Amino acid sequence: MSQSSPVPDRRLDSDRANRLSRICADIAQVSDLLGPDPAQVLARLRDRTLPDEDVDAVLAEVTELMRARGLVGGDTTSRGPRYLPLPGLQGRRPEVVHVCPGGLCDRVEIPRPGTGASPVCAVWECPLPRFRMDR
Repeated sequence: MSQSSPVPDRRLDSDRANRLSRICADIAQVSDLLGPDPAQVLARLRDRTLPDEDVDAVLAEVTELMRARGLVGGDTTSRGPRYLPLPGLQGRRPEVVHVCPGGLCDRVEIPRPGTGASPVCAVWECPLPRFRMDR
């Protein structure tokens, strides 16, 4: 796995950030079924000067790679309203979450007890860093 150094100087608009977040999370769940192709395509998003149209093309290409392997891409599935209670929190807010290492998308993962490993970013090919939330 490459350890590219994220540079948080650009953030995608909310629609693209949301689509990328879903794709990244989906790839993390099924990476063993996909091989290296999606990571190679998503690596193009590391170029912070990439025009929005090219970002759309990258997301579409990754979705097609997933479909070709019998998977439904994250940007084609409605997952309901954006702000829902996270399962398992029972009314309490997490103190630490994992976030996008480059600040490119809005992916947030709650640490799972017993796993020991951080979720992996499909764009930067590195673990999502921990982010301590203000109380």
